Parts: sequence; C-alpha cells; structure tokens
Amino acid sequence: MVNAQSWSKSFTAGGYDSNNKFLGGSEVLQLVNHKSMLFASVGYWEDENNIWYGGSNNNIGWGQINRLDNPSAIWQEDLFMGANHLRPEILKQIIFTKDQFGNLLTFPDTVLIAAGYSPNYITSIVTVTSFVRNDVNGTWGESQIVQGSFPAGENYSIRDIEIYVDQQTGLEYVFATVGTQGIYKGKYNPAAPGKIDWISTAEFGPLSIRPLGIEVANGALHFSSGSKLYRRIDGVSPSYVIDHDFSDLGATINSAVGGIRGLTKIDNPSGVDDAFLLMWCPDGQSQGTIYRLEPDGAGGFNRIYETKLSLLIASFLVGSNASYVLGAYNEFYEYIDPISNDTIHLIGFEANISGGGHPIWNGYYKGGLFAKRDSNGQYSIEEINGTIGANDTALVANRCYVASPFPGESAVYFGGFDPNSNSSTNMAWVYKKDYQVNAIDDITRHENNFVVYPNPASNQLFIESENLEDYEFNIINLLGKKVASGRINGQTETVDISSLPPNVYILRIANEAVKFVKTN
Repeated sequence: MVNAQSWSKSFTAGGYDSNNKFLGGSEVLQLVNHKSMLFASVGYWEDENNIWYGGSNNNIGWGQINRLDNPSAIWQEDLFMGANHLRPEILKQIIFTKDQFGNLLTFPDTVLIAAGYSPNYITSIVTVTSFVRNDVNGTWGESQIVQGSFPAGENYSIRDIEIYVDQQTGLEYVFATVGTQGIYKGKYNPAAPGKIDWISTAEFGPLSIRPLGIEVANGALHFSSGSKLYRRIDGVSPSYVIDHDFSDLGATINSAVGGIRGLTKIDNPSGVDDAFLLMWCPDGQSQGTIYRLEPDGAGGFNRIYETKLSLLIASFLVGSNASYVLGAYNEFYEYIDPISNDTIHLIGFEANISGGGHPIWNGYYKGGLFAKRDSNGQYSIEEINGTIGANDTALVANRCYVASPFPGESAVYFGGFDPNSNSSTNMAWVYKKDYQVNAIDDITRHENNFVVYPNPASNQLFIESENLEDYEFNIINLLGKKVASGRINGQTETVDISSLPPNVYILRIANEAVKFVKTN
C-alpha cells in the first residue's frame, strides 16, 4: 500500500507572507490540524527580531499563529498576539458540547484555542489570555484568564488546556494549567468574542512547580506538577488528590525542566482501562526516561519502566554519550503507521551529546531526532530530513507533529527548534514526511455481507450487516490515523462523518477494508 517516504521543508523562518506580514521565530511549539487547515504556533524566545533581544521594531517579533491552506501554498499569519506575548504557549483544538449552564449544544462547537502570558514592564502586571478563532471570518477573540504581579516566566507559563465534564454536577469546563498559579477553569459562552468565561481564581493552587500536562483518563481529570500526578475529585466543591509520586527516585526537580512531561493517555496493555505515558525529566542530568503508569485498582498507579532515550541515542549516534535529554514538549502523538499498520506514538526531544564526531549546536546534537514507540512498547529513533550535515542549519529539537489535514496528502508535519537560551534568530522550522500511497481498491472485500453507502458520502455513512456478530469498525485516513470508530451488530449503523475533511478514507471491519470518499 505504501511505496516510499520522502522529506521536504514546509516552513523556513525569516520571510514574509502574501500580505507582507513577517514570519520569523525561533521555534514552532505546536502543530494542529483544524477544519482542513494546518496551524502552527511560533515563538520568538531568543530571536533578535524581538525587542527584548535587540530588535528595533515593536511591530514584529511577538508570538504568532500561522496558517497553511494547502500543501503548495505559502504560510500566512493568522494571529499576531502582540502586546509582549513572546510565545503562544498552547495551541489546541477543543470541542465544547455544553453551554455555560450545562445544557447540551444543538451542535458541538469545535474551536481552535491559543493562549499565552504577557508581562507589562511599566505596570509590573502579567496578563494570561486565551484566543479563540472565529472560523467564519478568520478573526480571533480574546478572553482574560487571570492577571497577577511579577515575576512572570514559569509563574504564568500556560502549557496545556483540556475539556472536562464534572461527573457530579454535569457542568462542562475548559481547564488550563497556569504556571505556579495553579489550575484555572472557564465555561463556554458563545456570545463572548473569546467564547470562554474564565473564573479568575484558581480552582487548585498555588503550586511549587508549573504543571506541564493535563489529561482526562478513566473518567477523571489529571494533571502533572513536578514529581506528582494529581486527580480531580468532582463535585460542587472539587478537590485534588495525589495519585502517583516520583519523589522516590530521589531527584531534585529543576522547575525549568519540569519533572513529569508529556502526560498522555493510552490504552492499558494490562487491562481495559486507561494508562498513562510520560517522560521523566527532573533536572540537568535528565536521561529522558519514559514510564507507563497502569491503574493499580486501589486509586493509584503501578509504574512500569519503558526506555531511556539516552541509551537509544548512544546506539543511534555511534560513539556518542548523551549527558542530558529533554523531551515530550507536548503529548506523545498517536497515529497508525501506514507501513506496519501499527499504532505508533511520536516523542520529540533534544540531546546534549559528546563523542563520536557528530555535528553539534551549542552542545546539542544538531539534527532533529524523534522517538517512535510501537504498540508493544518498543522504541526506535528516526532523524528528520535524514542525517544532518555539518554545514546544515541546526534543527536540534523536534517539538511537535501532526498528520496532514489536506485532502489527498498522506504526510506527517514536524516542527521545532529549542533555543536553550542561545541566540536563535529565524530558527523555527516545519518539515513534512510524505508517504506515497497506492490505490487501495485491491483490499476491498465484502466477505461478511457488509454494505457501506453512500459512496461518496458527505455528512453520514451507513453500514449494514446481515451477520449478527458484534464487530468493531474503524475509519482510517490514508496516513493510517484512526479518525472514527464504533461497533455494528446485525443492524444499520449511522456514522457521523461531518467533521472529517474531504478525502479518501478506509473503513475497516474485522479483516475487511472498504474505501470510501468523503465530500463537502
């Protein structure tokens, strides 16, 4: 089904879009596919176009959200954050299903949300703001999450956002981790320009170390802070308990490094409930150790060691030694590999190395490495755009990755670069890895009397079966990423495909695969 793979560069910082907007930046922090478009969050930490680092123009050099409309287009500025927003620390697609009163919406609202903090050096006030895109006119509405006093930095670093319905009250909230200030929440308000009414006092906090992940698993909201994994106890007066603690590893947490990073829900290989993947990075001696947490049946988790990235790096970069490995900037990204048909998780990282004669940038391996975890928990390492040359521009840290949202394109986009407090002007990048996919008609079979219609389909797909057995079905895009699933049992199953971008998809039922086309 797959012929070949190839790398190409999608974005190079330092140019201009078609509206003459400057697109620079030292790092791409997140990549998100949203409504058949690709969005990238770009920060200017240590970029000399920013006035904090020597720039002379206050109208450039602040955080941006950039947009790509199709693979052959050029990137466009979609949001200029301005007002001292150095970085858009979060960019995520979230889906609201209830209004601020707890009533189900007629149609869920799928929104693109960005967030960051802005320090004002005249007033010594720090403002944390969320931005939600209006997909009708392409503008962004703002909502203030919280204001506070200096110092800024890790005290207000907003690293993750998650939707969650309180299991006791039935109310739906969007939760945000706001540095050491704590966990904040807001409700959906469709009448507000920013669509969210935030509650300006923390639900839980302050915290000694900024949280780096928030995730819903096993019907509960969890977040990580330093060495601790917390779980929310729902209700009118919610509270939080510690479900797991890594303090027994004896490491002192460097708050800039973070401790638990990349908290990600996965299927539990030892049971039917949810487990967690995470990277343990306590301090400047971090080895990028990855653990799996499986529920222990008593409200906590059993810890299972999976791998240590420093060891994998030493094998991949022959003769090298990795003294420091930092990774899992965002969640471990899941997709189905089109070659192996296996469920893969991607993890970006950076490595401070010595030995072996490999090209380095300020002590870090110059190329962009990432790890791939298969469904058996086995890891391998791959390098973006092949082995980097001594004269090539440094890539250093793969921060983010996402499957292509574009019809007919089977590709994964990768973004990154981490300045690590070094001058890094126009160092942000996006590469993509293309998979050339053959036609898939040859795997279409109907051995169990399945009927799939209409084809092409726009909003709904119907699956009929004369077989009374219970079957699971999955809808897979051409990259191999599962985009929808359900079950069928001797009846007509109606599948809502209205949210899928127009493209060719594969419907898999048992050992069968049927191709269908999604139209507008």
